[in-house]
Amino acid sequence: MSGSPDTEHGRAAVQHMMRRLDGFARGLGLDEATTRAIVERVVADRPEQTDEERSIEARCRMIVASA
Repeated sequence: MSGSPDTEHGRAAVQHMMRRLDGFARGLGLDEATTRAIVERVVADRPEQTDEERSIEARCRMIVASA
């Protein structure tokens, strides 16, 4: 049984962003669980934005989380 297209797209977006932002998050000292929580929230909050716009937002939230 497969999930809905939106759910599958959301999971794919999270995986893509996790790969793109891994080094950035590690540089800030964030662990994978924290990074994933931030990325999942950004994807859920901003479905209409491009990957680049969501990545920018995720980076901003990661900086705040690391402070």
